[in-house]
Amino acid sequence: MQVRFKKGSGGPDTLHCTRADGTQTWATIPEGFGPMHDLGHYAVETTLGLRNGFYGLLAQGYDLSAFVEEDPRTWLEAEGLLAETLVMALQYELAGVAEPETFMEGVASACRGLHIAAPELTSDQIDRMRARLGELLTQWRALSPGESLTLTYEPVPPEG
Repeated sequence: MQVRFKKGSGGPDTLHCTRADGTQTWATIPEGFGPMHDLGHYAVETTLGLRNGFYGLLAQGYDLSAFVEEDPRTWLEAEGLLAETLVMALQYELAGVAEPETFMEGVASACRGLHIAAPELTSDQIDRMRARLGELLTQWRALSPGESLTLTYEPVPPEG
């Protein structure tokens, strides 16, 4: 699936996905963290090989409006909830709200609250998620209004 983030030029930023079968879904990106959250999903889901997180569900035919109209945490299954938890943990670090050394503690606590199993992640996996998100944010920030960052999402087995 092609994933295109377009930096707004006099309007909001947008996320546009074109699936392998040619169908599409798109939406404006809510203000606040901007595209950081959706780029975080890309970093987490591609690093860990998740198939039923945000991008996996979009690739399977879900519409982006499903994630906007109702809090997805009320209908996501375990893998989707895990992806959301990991993305939020990365965002908290970037916002300076959480320390990197407490990453897994925060994730485990959030997973308990959602009644899902906490993941067993290696420090290498966590470092790769952080690095990938950092690279994506650097690419995003370098764009001028009206320009796009285009990525390819292909669910693959996790590394390591």
